[in-house]
Amino acid sequence: MQRFDLIALDLDSTLLDWRDGEAKVSAACKAALHRAAAAGVQVVIATGRTFRETRLELIAQGLAWGDPVPHFVIAQEKFCYRVVNGKAHEDDALARWNAERAAEAREAIERFVLPNTAQWLQELAAIGLAPRRWVIDTGAGWFSLIYASGDEARQAEKTLQGFIAGMPALIPNRNAFIVGLIPRDGTKGKALRFLAQTLGIAPERVMAIGDSLNDRDMLNGEHGFFPVAVANAEPEIKDVVRAAGGLVTVQPASDGVAEAITWALAR
Repeated sequence: MQRFDLIALDLDSTLLDWRDGEAKVSAACKAALHRAAAAGVQVVIATGRTFRETRLELIAQGLAWGDPVPHFVIAQEKFCYRVVNGKAHEDDALARWNAERAAEAREAIERFVLPNTAQWLQELAAIGLAPRRWVIDTGAGWFSLIYASGDEARQAEKTLQGFIAGMPALIPNRNAFIVGLIPRDGTKGKALRFLAQTLGIAPERVMAIGDSLNDRDMLNGEHGFFPVAVANAEPEIKDVVRAAGGLVTVQPASDGVAEAITWALAR
């Protein structure tokens, strides 16, 4: 019996290779995804993008959406959908999960973010950490700050942690030069854990592949998945993957995904 039943992939800079400034999925990766599906492994894309954006991007890459992959999409890092005839489908369990996440997102924005946004921005400006711009996404429950550098985002993250002391509904979330606040249960790792449980798949039979800090709780071992960092992953992500006993690929992005899938199917 093969070792893995479910493989979860981040989208940007993992499945999609952006190194030349234009998104690409390598031929080797497409072939590996088809081999995984043929072997009975289910594939889920876990992304910060919406279902529609993800679908359009991968169709543009020449992937027949849902035929055979992906089988599932985790959109906006938390909403779980099954791909049926190329469309988003929610069975009862997925619909309940998504409704809970949507309610948490609304509460996060309406109860905690909106009443405090002006004060938080003033305090950040006062310490020299005014963002270049900021965004509130009510549907996703995100309060995002965009900085010029990862170092600025890292500094701002520490301040945000202070802002939300006593607000257990929110946690900080950082990805390169973007940092912000998200609902506590609105993470890729928690969504993937729910999906695996719904499918009756044990955590150790799930492989998760990513590159960025917003993939961290899929890759740090806290949910029991086998973690993989592609070669272009951020150093911090490679460190947590190695610490969790996972794999760091030799190849970057989609070629790294192909490498990881080939390794997995040989187990």
